[in-house]
Amino acid sequence: MPKGASQEAPDHPEMPGGAVAPNIARIRNFWLGGNHYSESDRALAERIELCGPHIPYLVRAQRALVRRQVRYLAEQGVDQFLDLGSGLPDRGYVHHVAQEVNPACRVVYVDLDATLAADAEELLAGTSGARFVVADCRDVGAVLDHPVVREVLDPARPFAVLMTELLLHVPDSERPEELVAAWVEAMPSGSHLVVSHFGEDEDVLAGFRIFERLKFGRFPEVSLRPRQRVAEFFAGLDLVEPGVVPAPLWRPGPDDETVLNPEDVGMFAGVGRKR
Repeated sequence: MPKGASQEAPDHPEMPGGAVAPNIARIRNFWLGGNHYSESDRALAERIELCGPHIPYLVRAQRALVRRQVRYLAEQGVDQFLDLGSGLPDRGYVHHVAQEVNPACRVVYVDLDATLAADAEELLAGTSGARFVVADCRDVGAVLDHPVVREVLDPARPFAVLMTELLLHVPDSERPEELVAAWVEAMPSGSHLVVSHFGEDEDVLAGFRIFERLKFGRFPEVSLRPRQRVAEFFAGLDLVEPGVVPAPLWRPGPDDETVLNPEDVGMFAGVGRKR
């Protein structure tokens, strides 16, 4: 499922007995084989699968993509990562991959959803150089000045900013290019911007429509964008080869899931370097 700054599933503001409402980040955790989800998360995940059976695959493909992007950057010497709209920092995610390449790598996960904080702290318990912060990534200065961010990262040194499906939840009316530009401006020379973004995928849209037609609720508003539009977010940056491409084609590894027609996958990815 597309994710950005993690949102609670709509139309489920309260659950019987005080249970926590289904949450996109925890639903993703269920699909990725984690254990930080509730029964209501599992139930909603199964409804989503019924309407869009390919969506769990896209979530797995996106996770594999992030692992490749982070590994590539760590191998290039990047040792600081800021993951915006991170969701849960569960197994096999940014700090695991980066610190496998270089144990000195430091990672801060940033998400607006305060309900994830306790699970995030549990997942990061005992991990050196990785923290979770509740903050609004639209306020660049507030994120970079956050005491935990300052404790873990040195914003004066090059770092990588990850926007994994973050921009999906930023409509054109909120000027996503300006948000990206603000982050790029705040990054020192040698830093990297990492973006993945769902494209104008008719299968995804059809799944949303079926979900609503079956009265399962409403999906959050999302902004699906074509490849060229995603490429525009890298204005002024040097694109890392192979540029902005469908996710399975961004430096695929031997252990990635086999895709019959990778060029048709409606999710685009790219990495840009600031001079």
